[in-house]
Amino acid sequence: MQAQSRNIGMIARNLVGISAIVVIFFFLGRSLVSNWGDLTAEDVDVQPALLVVSALPAMAAIILTAFIWKQIVAYLAGSNQANLGQLPKIFLYSWVGRYVPGKVVYVAGRFLLGRSAGYSAPVLAGSMAYENVLLVTTGAAFATLTLLPILAIESESVLPYLVLPFVVVGGAVVLHPRVLGWLVRLGARLLGREVPEAGWQISPGRMAKLTALFLAAHLVNGVGFYLLVISVTSYSPRYLAFAAGAFALAGVVGLISVFAPAGLGVREGVLVAILQTTMPLELAIFVSVAARAWATVIDVVLVGGCFAYDYFSGERLLLSALRGPAAEDPAGVDS
Repeated sequence: MQAQSRNIGMIARNLVGISAIVVIFFFLGRSLVSNWGDLTAEDVDVQPALLVVSALPAMAAIILTAFIWKQIVAYLAGSNQANLGQLPKIFLYSWVGRYVPGKVVYVAGRFLLGRSAGYSAPVLAGSMAYENVLLVTTGAAFATLTLLPILAIESESVLPYLVLPFVVVGGAVVLHPRVLGWLVRLGARLLGREVPEAGWQISPGRMAKLTALFLAAHLVNGVGFYLLVISVTSYSPRYLAFAAGAFALAGVVGLISVFAPAGLGVREGVLVAILQTTMPLELAIFVSVAARAWATVIDVVLVGGCFAYDYFSGERLLLSALRGPAAEDPAGVDS
């Protein structure tokens, strides 16, 4: 009975999420179609070579994020653990799970593959918690530095974006050892688990390194997005930081929008709201929709390349995980 209720609840949440996405894209599409006539040949000028080049920084940012997660796992599980080289592949395989509403597949995929590689559930859960808090915190910080100055000059609606510094402060507070310790103990009590005595906290020095790496990932990803924009329309170089910040903020909002697969619809809405301060509304909608298709192709190429490398190298992590759990614990993290 309880399982049936959970299934009904999950179906209801998925339907709500899909409905919200349909509504968002309906209004975006209707606005784009009704204003399509206002777009001229000068507004849209696709440059295929630059479009391909724009994908390279975006791919680099995702790969960098995968290696950052590897660092987090290494900090929590011990850098001498076996199978650390498998972690970037685990990250990329689970990356496509973001396209399933609720992001359950995204989390479950990371757990399934991580456990098959010999990592314990606490290490995997802790690494994903650190990763997501750092992603949101650094994304908000990056957007604060790049968006607010230009929005203060060119937009009359800068007030909603003033919440960004508070998000940064909130993330920093959550990551403080005392607060984090309290949250871990609270979560353990609620789940009926024992609190690990050591190994679940990352030192301030390592945290600073992770923060710098995440900021670099946002920057590289933002450069890729700016190259995408100028591959389909003219856009002044002085808006490079602005475009990068807009893309980072849209990604953060998409990440915390659990109901939206890969932030679908939500990310586009945020991009349109920001970009329309520096370009016509219909062009902002066109760019946001193009960015969705661009990002999806990049994800498919990356995961496809990961599978090809994994298969032909003979390791075949994904196929091994799908066959069943590992017979032994090579990393020794469950002992």
